[in-house]
Amino acid sequence: MITLLVRPLLWSVLAFAAPAATGVQNWMGTYQYEEKPVKALAGYSMAMMWKLSLQPQDSRALGGLLSVEGQQTYMKLKVRGTGSAQDAQITFLQLVDGNDYQQFKPGDVLFRLRKDPKGATRTYWGKLQPRLSETYKDGQISFMRK
Repeated sequence: MITLLVRPLLWSVLAFAAPAATGVQNWMGTYQYEEKPVKALAGYSMAMMWKLSLQPQDSRALGGLLSVEGQQTYMKLKVRGTGSAQDAQITFLQLVDGNDYQQFKPGDVLFRLRKDPKGATRTYWGKLQPRLSETYKDGQISFMRK
């Protein structure tokens, strides 16, 4: 008898549960990119670490922070992510902390992330580009979801 009462309750909970993330919401999470270290003229290795955190802002966009840290570089930027389940455009909103950001204006596209047919995340650079290498290419796998 109890089973007959519980079963309709269970189905009603499942029917009204929140739907799975769709569109740009699929990009929610934390991503990291470590640039390949390069040797400085003084003989030490320079490294650069990028961290992108995206959280829900509304149904069409994600809000987040992008930090870039390395040799003589530190910036933490407030960003916005828009797009679709396959393509996310990361745009600059404002400086949170650091230096070396003056070249950006609100709305500038910093870079795009795109899922390829195999599910790998590929990066297409905009106003913000790798700091250590001048030989980077669009479409390379840079940011990895953590």
